[in-house]
Amino acid sequence: MIKYVVLIFTGFILLGLSFISNNTSLDESILLSTTLDSNIVYGTVTLPSTTVAQRSFRGRAYRSRGNTSTENKSKESSNSNPLLDTIISLHPTSYKLDVEPLPKPSIIQQKNAEFIPNVTPVTVGSIVQFLNDDTFYHNVFSLTPGARFNIGRRPTGDVYEKKIPATSWKVEGLGEIQLFCDIHSQMNAVILSLDTPYFTRVNEKGEFKLENIPDGEYELRAYHPRHELDSQTITLKNEQHLSLDINFNN
Repeated sequence: MIKYVVLIFTGFILLGLSFISNNTSLDESILLSTTLDSNIVYGTVTLPSTTVAQRSFRGRAYRSRGNTSTENKSKESSNSNPLLDTIISLHPTSYKLDVEPLPKPSIIQQKNAEFIPNVTPVTVGSIVQFLNDDTFYHNVFSLTPGARFNIGRRPTGDVYEKKIPATSWKVEGLGEIQLFCDIHSQMNAVILSLDTPYFTRVNEKGEFKLENIPDGEYELRAYHPRHELDSQTITLKNEQHLSLDINFNN
């Protein structure tokens, strides 16, 4: 008798789990692994279905590398899901924030004549390591105002560290540092220098989540290197859970 009761009870549990799985929306599923007693911003990002012209960057000597050529299109598709190049950040406007460098270096690989990842977000003062994982020489340089550097040509296995400055902000608190290789013209990437610790990379499904955010007013920014910056003002208080759908088509 006990055996049959256990089987029936187990069946009800499995049925309940199946119901949750089949009826949980995309946004709700993001919260399943979240500590709910905090302010949370979560949601989804949608990119245009077709590639649009990449924004140009002032002061770039290698301007042809910023255009959406066939060469650059193939790079984007082979490097990663383009959604993974989207960074969501929250910038406080109602209080001041002391921002610390990241505790560990962020690594940018040079592999198969590509920078991986294509976008690397860090806080100001953090260390980025450039690692040559190819069997041939690479170089990394930037012409970004306030962050110009050139590490020279580096052999296989070489690791070079660079401390990331604030740059000359185009948008206050968010600076793009454009990366190139003087050997391979198709190589380009971005270091995103931020004045806030509240940032995250969108996952391959277009989902994002920022939690444990203090009460206050913020400018939320959605960054993608091939699209104009999307921003909006939000207010968080009293363990609020704010769901957003960010659409770069708009």
